Order: sequence, then C-alpha cells, then structure tokens
Amino acid sequence: MKPLVFSLSRIENLMHQVSFDPRRMEGEIITNTSLVDLKMLDPTLRIFRDVMESGLAVSPYLKVETLGTKAKIMSACSITISGVLLKSGVPIRPRGGGVIEVIDREPVRFTDMLMYWATTIDPIDVLISQELTSVVEMMETGSGRILGNLQEAPMIAVERIEDRLDLLAEAGFSGVLDLGDPNMNVLGVSVERDHVGLSLVGGTNIVAAAMSRGIRIETESISSLTKIQEMTHIDDLV
Repeated sequence: MKPLVFSLSRIENLMHQVSFDPRRMEGEIITNTSLVDLKMLDPTLRIFRDVMESGLAVSPYLKVETLGTKAKIMSACSITISGVLLKSGVPIRPRGGGVIEVIDREPVRFTDMLMYWATTIDPIDVLISQELTSVVEMMETGSGRILGNLQEAPMIAVERIEDRLDLLAEAGFSGVLDLGDPNMNVLGVSVERDHVGLSLVGGTNIVAAAMSRGIRIETESISSLTKIQEMTHIDDLV
C-alpha cells in the first residue's frame, strides 16, 4: 500500500533540491505544470504576460513544450524563493497556501487557508478548483482575491532574508506581499514566537486568471524541478 505523503513533506523535499543561483541565473527552480490545448497557447501566454506585468506572478520565465495537441507550460513556483532562502542558511518553513484579499492594491488578509502539514493535496490546487479567486478583477480595479502562501522563519534571520530577496528581485523573481515584524501576524495569520512571517504571491495566479477568461487548463502546483537555463522570458514568447 502506498503511504500518504503530506504536502509539507513533498514541498520540503523539493526545497532541498533547489539549486538556483540568482547571480549566475543557473540551476534548478521549482515549477508548476500546466496543460492547455495547443490552439489556445497564444491567448494563454498573453494572459500570463498581463498577470506577470501586474506583479502577481513569481517570475516572467516559462518553459513551453509540445505534447501532441497539448502545450505543456512550466512556470515558476513561489516555493523556489523558499528554496533559495533555505540554501542560503535561512531555516524557513512553509506554513500554508490560501486566498488573499486585496483592497486598493494593498494585501489585507488571508480569507481562506489550508495548512501544508494537514493535507495531501496542494492547497493552491484545491483553491483554484473552488473558483475563489478574482485575479483579473484585481488587475483591472486594484481590488480582488489572489492566491498566496505563508512561510515562517526565525526572526534572527531577517537581515539575511532581506538580502536574498533583493538578490532574487534583481534576477526577476519577486512576488513578496509582506515580510512581517517579529512575533506579529502576517495578513491576519499568527506566527510562532520569535519568528517572522513571509507572504508570497502564488505562482498559479497566472493559471487562475486564464481560467477566469474561459481557457481550459489542467494544472499541478509544485510539481517538478526545471533548469532556469531552459526557460524563456515571457516577452520572447508573446
């Protein structure tokens, strides 16, 4: 009998395998995988680009392959950021994924959250299937609901976290919604004593936006590792 594997264990295994060096733009990142009809690839990529330009994605890099009548798209997962922090000596731990309410372009609170340690299914996949987001509305009006997640790290590591986040941003990897103060809630969710919370945008916001526009996509979050050298900037694809 195959044992149950909870999301947290699978995520931590992938985090330890991240080898991405943002300075050299080399190594493997964690990616989400999406399948879309080949004839719908171009409109899908255009929507992805709009979401990326709105700051609601992790990275503008994608890997696109053709599988018969389908296009397979690998996109950056926000857990890549956690993996880079971990490899730099920050003992960061993923808490959960959820839906974040945004008002006037400011993230306000998590409205729904599933903890990684309590589920065998990735929370973001569950939340997308429930159609709880309004990513396109957020892009157009500044208010809506987007996908995001929460990480936690000892407060002594704040300076190193900030340094690595700056380095990642220079390499095109962003999506930080909130880095909380020690012992303070992050978007309404409490953190462990003497820790800080880090909230990141969900890498599958691009998928949620495309689905809301009527495009049929099969997606699996936090699915694999992909070399950044094999990925292409969205501007070179659209």
